[in-house]
Amino acid sequence: MQKAFYISFLQLSLLLGSPTIHPIAKSLMIPGWGEASLGYQKSSRLFIHSEVILLFSCLSAYKIGNAKRNEYVAFANEHAGTKNISDHRYWVDIGNYNSNQAFDEEHLRMRDGKQGQWSSNPWFWEGGDNYRKRFEKMRIDSDKLFFTGKFIFGGIILNHIVSGINTLYLTRINKNKKLSLSPTIDIHNNDI
Repeated sequence: MQKAFYISFLQLSLLLGSPTIHPIAKSLMIPGWGEASLGYQKSSRLFIHSEVILLFSCLSAYKIGNAKRNEYVAFANEHAGTKNISDHRYWVDIGNYNSNQAFDEEHLRMRDGKQGQWSSNPWFWEGGDNYRKRFEKMRIDSDKLFFTGKFIFGGIILNHIVSGINTLYLTRINKNKKLSLSPTIDIHNNDI
């Protein structure tokens, strides 16, 4: 969230700091703005609408993913006696093992040195596999929403880039329209 704030602050400072901004820079900052400044309203609306939809979708995915995360943390606190820890691997392991003792036994057999990793944060699923599997589904759903948010954020960046490229194309079209390749005849100087 802080990154988005810094990017927005940078965009606003660039907007207010320069009296004239090239249309390509406008489109890279706010998709559709450069197209609007060149007079291509239909193209501008397309990029603006796609930006709004992508932003809303990204924020929604993160917001719902966070709500789902709070839901599975509360579920695990109630049914497994867990603590709220920021380490995501902890929540993955809780969904894979009925208790931290089962986790330790498995990793002792594998000899990977992870046994005792969660001894200070124990858990035990009182309902057995049913509660654990339900928790695991809730955690996976939350992770999918966070992944979707990251994917949509990539779409937002791509929208900015495509809008900049489109504005570059439109500025070049406008330059070509200004250059006249039709022959002109100047009778006074005998020039063609």
